[in-house]
Amino acid sequence: MNPEPVILSRSGGKDSALALYALQRNPRIQVVGLLTSVNGHHHRVSMHGLRETLWHQQVQSLGLPLHKIRPSEHSSNAEYEEKMRTAMRRFKNMR
Repeated sequence: MNPEPVILSRSGGKDSALALYALQRNPRIQVVGLLTSVNGHHHRVSMHGLRETLWHQQVQSLGLPLHKIRPSEHSSNAEYEEKMRTAMRRFKNMR
């Protein structure tokens, strides 16, 4: 049986790091990339304020492709959700 390809939405916090660890240990799952939301104005991961440059260094060490959505500086929840839907459709079409 082929492992299920998964894109993990990762905030940069410890919970998402633990989720990645658990997924990578599951032989039925293959993590094929990470998704994060980056504030384009401040160049920081939206959820934890992690600098985008540091985030790139962490992701490079994992050897996984990083996909980003970039909501506007004062985005509404509707804008964020639409950008996430667009990203999810793109991933679904990659299969």
